[in-house]
Amino acid sequence: MNIFAQIRNADPSYEPPCIFDIGANVGQTVAQIRKIYRDVPVHAFEPISTTHAMLQAAVAGDAATQTHRIAFAGRAGTARMQARPGVVVNRIITGPGTPPNMPTEEVEVATGDAFCAAQGISEIGILKVDTEGHDLEVLAGFHGMLAARRVRYVEAECAVSPRNTMHVPFQRIADYMFAFGYGLFGLFPSGIHPKGYANLQSGKRDRGIWFGNAVFIAEPWPEDAIPM
Repeated sequence: MNIFAQIRNADPSYEPPCIFDIGANVGQTVAQIRKIYRDVPVHAFEPISTTHAMLQAAVAGDAATQTHRIAFAGRAGTARMQARPGVVVNRIITGPGTPPNMPTEEVEVATGDAFCAAQGISEIGILKVDTEGHDLEVLAGFHGMLAARRVRYVEAECAVSPRNTMHVPFQRIADYMFAFGYGLFGLFPSGIHPKGYANLQSGKRDRGIWFGNAVFIAEPWPEDAIPM
């Protein structure tokens, strides 16, 4: 499912000033964006060096897309990440150890607010976050932008099944976004399979939605509301 098409269909007159693709991997989401928003500036973020090189190659002919080899969190610094080239489930390591033979890499970490200030970005049209369980930390780094509702749409990967401990529970992300005056635009399932939804921890096909992408939209400020 192309969520950007869903946004365009619901909001056809809106042209995003820019789109952030956090967790860009090798450019899959950029390709989806370009099917809908051909010329909108895109900032694509992928911290793993080998995967970032693949991302750069994938968007080499796209002058409106900039790539950045950084990760995001609630505060700036560095972090250690799993670093399997081109793999879509690389994540920041937060526990005491790593699986045997797992390649890792130290990466730069920025906050969204600081990045936007440094780049002179005052508004984001669509902020897509797919960071394999780190999504709420990423959103915390955009605290100022979200509080001012200078991000129109936010897409974040989340757990839907209560048994899914790999992703952030939907309700935690929803509570965070609702507090800033965002409404739920839609909840879109991921991992669709003819026999069900893939449980990424067990590898089994469990009933119900295992994880998905929640999309939020900034509600208008009271003075911008249309009188009834």
